[in-house]
Amino acid sequence: MRKKSLPFGPPKIHFPEDEGAHPEFLAEWWYGHFSLTDSGGREYGATVAYFNVGLKILAISDLEAERLYHAVSGSALHQAEGFFELRWGGRDHWFRTNPDSFSYHLESYGPEIGFNLALVSEKPPLLGCGNGLVRWTGGRSYYYSLTRLRAKGQIELSGRMIDVAGIGIMDHQWMNYMGKGGWDWFCVQLENKTEIVFWHIVNPDESVKSQDLTIMFPDNSVYHTRDLVLERMDSWVSPESGREYGVLWRVREKAHDLDLEIRARYAQQEIRVFEELSGPTFPFWEGSTIVSGRLGGEVVCGTGCAEFVRPPGSDR
Repeated sequence: MRKKSLPFGPPKIHFPEDEGAHPEFLAEWWYGHFSLTDSGGREYGATVAYFNVGLKILAISDLEAERLYHAVSGSALHQAEGFFELRWGGRDHWFRTNPDSFSYHLESYGPEIGFNLALVSEKPPLLGCGNGLVRWTGGRSYYYSLTRLRAKGQIELSGRMIDVAGIGIMDHQWMNYMGKGGWDWFCVQLENKTEIVFWHIVNPDESVKSQDLTIMFPDNSVYHTRDLVLERMDSWVSPESGREYGVLWRVREKAHDLDLEIRARYAQQEIRVFEELSGPTFPFWEGSTIVSGRLGGEVVCGTGCAEFVRPPGSDR
């Protein structure tokens, strides 16, 4: 039996208009992470993030070779209002292809890496905390995800074009205050067509400021709670930045007998922003994970992604 969720209240996000830009807000980003496989069974992770401040992060991870390729660039992001369309430079284009379904086309390129993907959402948007308004580092934030995007197309890696297919997630978030804290964020895509998005927000002293967990079940019903236990079980220290990142985590939630282990596909998935400049760099961890454990009395497994961010100047 499904347990009672925290009350959502009316939705704070509406489609398609809120897929577009919100120029009245200080910070906004659109993010995609994809778990992809080529015709020979070789696996890749692909990530892109566009920020309204004029920053793009692009990464492709060869999971078999345990090698991360990434590019960080700055330029003007051209954002449509009222509908979803992003343009960056002369080649990047991410837009909705069908007004009646959550279908998209995404092209994003950097030096020697890139991807060209057709994306179709198999589920409706998952509103953060059930209604789209979440607690973040500096206060409230609007946030939703497309948790199960069917992806097909090509990646470009060191001059090679590789046909791939798989699944992905898209995140869109906007807010007026970033605050001084950081976060450890996870998305889990189980093989039984359940998705789970959860995180905790941490203060500068690493104490937990807030935490949330939202489940979308195979029938698209949604459960939200703040009553969870998220533990870091093992860590890796980056030799480049000296930052420590969790590479093995455990999440538990009692009401649905949830007990999952989330393991990084490999540890060295740190991205360093601004490292080409003379000032301080901004390192964070963004990568692919594998998941196993229990949900609702059943053994489950799947894939996912995670992001570990601390503010610039933090020593953690």
